Parts: sequence; C-alpha cells; structure tokens
Amino acid sequence: MIAFLEGILAEHETDGVIVNVNGIGYRIFTARVTAEVGEKVKFFISEVIREDRHDLFGFSTKDDRELFIMLTDVQGVGPKSGQKILAAASGENLRKHIQAGNLEFFTSISGVGKKTAQKIILDLKGVLVGQDETSFVRDDVTDALENLGYAKEDILAVLPHVSGETPAERVKSALKMIGKQH
Repeated sequence: MIAFLEGILAEHETDGVIVNVNGIGYRIFTARVTAEVGEKVKFFISEVIREDRHDLFGFSTKDDRELFIMLTDVQGVGPKSGQKILAAASGENLRKHIQAGNLEFFTSISGVGKKTAQKIILDLKGVLVGQDETSFVRDDVTDALENLGYAKEDILAVLPHVSGETPAERVKSALKMIGKQH
C-alpha cells in the first residue's frame, strides 16, 4: 500500500495532478492543490482498488486522509464524493458540520443528497465524538506503533483505551494492550 508520494508536480489536471516521483508519473486525484508545476509536493495517499481501476487519492495531511477513509466507509459515499466533501471545508470545519448535524452544508455539495447527508452525520457523529480527546493520542501512538510494524487494525482497536500522561507512557500502554490481544 502506498502511504504517501513525494515528488515534483509535473502537471495539473481538472480533478487532480500528475506527480513525478523519480521518473515515474503518478496520477493523483486531489481537490486542493496550491503548488505550481515544478514545485516539490507531498500527498498522503488513499488507494482505491476496484476490478477495473486502481486510483490514488491524495491529501495534504494525514487527518484529511483519515476523514476521507471515514467518509467513503459511509454507504453511498464514493471516493469522488468523499473528495468533493473534503474540498468544501477544512477537516476541522467538516468535523464541526458533522457534530452540529448540519444537513444544509452537506446537501449544498454537488452529488450529495439529503439521504446521503443524513447517513454521513448519523454514521460519523458518534465516531468523531471521542476524536477530539484522543487526537493527541492518535498521532504519537499511531506513528510509534506503525514504525514498530504493527497492523493498522491492531492499532485502531487499542487507541480508544490508551492511557498515560507522556507519549512514552501512552505507547507503553498501547503495547501492553496489543500484547494481550495476541
């Protein structure tokens, strides 16, 4: 799986960019690109693999990539719609719209109807409630455990239960929990 791509912006397209990474041009669907052709860029990638396609969706932050994955896990929200939703607001504002149950915001986005907007709010409101408190835990613990080679599923399973005041204590807590699972 591709986690990120870093290279030179080779070309702008209507729905994305081409990034030259060591002589190979990667087509990345992305909503917001402020870089100019010839500049160095980095995108956090979400791969969408289907029977007839292998698409790369790029985001400027890990947080945006996580939100994209959560959005596309909602029934009725495909990758193109997920990207349109992320293009409409920053990650922080998108979370606020979800928490507030702002149907009007979602239905104002092309391709998102009332039922889909309701489903997004219903499915993600509960998931995002605890995220504010755990976002600091998510960053340091997730990075540390990923670097140690643990599977994403194992990491996500223990994150809500991690405790500790310092990053080291939180990582130690997570390691103990993962150890108990196996």
